[in-house]
Amino acid sequence: MSHASLAKRGSRRKVSNDSLAWLQNLIQCEDGEEISATQLSNKLIAFYFSASWCPPCQYFVPILAQGYKQIRDMHGSEAFEVILVPLDVDETLWQLHMAKMPWLSIPLKNREIIVKLFTAHCITEAPRLIIMDSSGTLVSDNARGGDGFGFGCDPLHAYDKLVEELVKMQRNREDSSKIEEEPSEIED
Repeated sequence: MSHASLAKRGSRRKVSNDSLAWLQNLIQCEDGEEISATQLSNKLIAFYFSASWCPPCQYFVPILAQGYKQIRDMHGSEAFEVILVPLDVDETLWQLHMAKMPWLSIPLKNREIIVKLFTAHCITEAPRLIIMDSSGTLVSDNARGGDGFGFGCDPLHAYDKLVEELVKMQRNREDSSKIEEEPSEIED
């Protein structure tokens, strides 16, 4: 990735994140430039399952785009990234759809990855937004509505709630690993 595109993407750090290597290369929706998924170092990564032919998806894109911008303006570009998981099969329709988005997309040619994500997360409707941390741990399997993103929702509140959930999950993991490391007090 060139220095110019690093500046354009909000001074993204060059970090190797092998936990997301399975995504392979991603495409910047605005200009079609490819980047490696191993360069993602965002605190939260949203996978947005969407299709050009889906009216609810068409309505959700500008709402999510506004939230994306607000979160990144408030917390920095490393705080949040969205990756489009296209449900389209037509290359032209996919390109037209993603041109409206300020984030990244899995290339349509990477159909195997798209299908794996679709089946792994039991996607039965679109639009769908799932949130992971940068290590690939699921934080929310449906981040639309309620305390999430969508019509009448506050994206900054949604982000704060997701970060709270992530911190809670990390504490639970740390507590579990401490329990496993502590010697047993019980004698035979």
